[in-house]
Amino acid sequence: MVILAGGGTGGHVYPALAMGDALRASGHTVAYYGDGARLEGRVAPQRGYAFRPVDGTPFPRRGIVARLRFAFSLLKATLAARRLLQKDGATLVLGVGGYVMAPTVLAAWTLRLPAVIHESNVSPGLANRLCARVSRLVLLTYDATRKRLGGGAEMLTVGCPVNPRILEGSAEKYGLPEGRRVLLVVGGSLGSATINEVALAAAVDPSRDYAILHLTGPRYFEEVQAAYDALPAVARRDVVVRGYEDQMGDAFAAADLVLARAGSSTLAELCAVGMPSVLVPSPNVTDNHQEANARGLEAAGAAKVFVERGLVAAQVAAQLGAILADETQLSGMSSSALALGRRGVAESIAALILERVPG
Repeated sequence: MVILAGGGTGGHVYPALAMGDALRASGHTVAYYGDGARLEGRVAPQRGYAFRPVDGTPFPRRGIVARLRFAFSLLKATLAARRLLQKDGATLVLGVGGYVMAPTVLAAWTLRLPAVIHESNVSPGLANRLCARVSRLVLLTYDATRKRLGGGAEMLTVGCPVNPRILEGSAEKYGLPEGRRVLLVVGGSLGSATINEVALAAAVDPSRDYAILHLTGPRYFEEVQAAYDALPAVARRDVVVRGYEDQMGDAFAAADLVLARAGSSTLAELCAVGMPSVLVPSPNVTDNHQEANARGLEAAGAAKVFVERGLVAAQVAAQLGAILADETQLSGMSSSALALGRRGVAESIAALILERVPG
């Protein structure tokens, strides 16, 4: 049995499930170990995975007492994960990042089970920096990540896996008007207050001649829906609001332009489907890696980037309208995104890890 380990955000969970689906398609049994209270605890069981809750604690940035408590918590969680791995008859662990990954990868190491980790971003998180030292193989999205990881494991740059179902969506369920361009707004699995602010500014733009499909993130849904409800009827026209979308292929099928953060998995999906984008990288990430991700797309002509500091929502909204009104620009951005896209990464990873790291 192969164990997927990690999660917390869509940037970890969805690449994990893409790889898990590819492994299952090749005949392997796959289970998911993660935090039952976070995204993976909801999505993995929905996708038919046996799910095992594992305790995980973020590493405290300061305080000796807090770090001692963390060490005890990590030891306890690792021992619990070790028992689960033995009970499930695990043969390999595939870690995808997030602090909840560490106990399972460390438990695999104590059992001498092979572990592989995948890093989606340029700057690896703390869990991947730790677990790279006890893994057999480290898979990277960006070659620049090599210099940021220690340990003696083999490192291969493979890209970020995406679910092939994002290429097969249908826009019908949203009831959007035919013949009008559509702006898709998505702030990631956790949502983004800044992205939501720009979307509301776009809605009230008197020159708006496009529809809006706004995925607010679950924690922002009621707040954003109330904000739309308070707007004049003309500003609410052709606006569809959802808290979350599990079938992103449907959302992409509806869209002509995407307003989004710049997590690696989001960008991989945008490029796989050839979607033009306006990106507002999150500043609240390790080493500002989202801006580094986004600038690569901008340099290739696939996206426009606005930094959050000093951002004026109305100005970004005006740029959204200008891009949507320019067929030549949309077409060029789409072609540039598609040229960067890497399809079949999950299937390649599944074949690779089973060849290089036999269970």
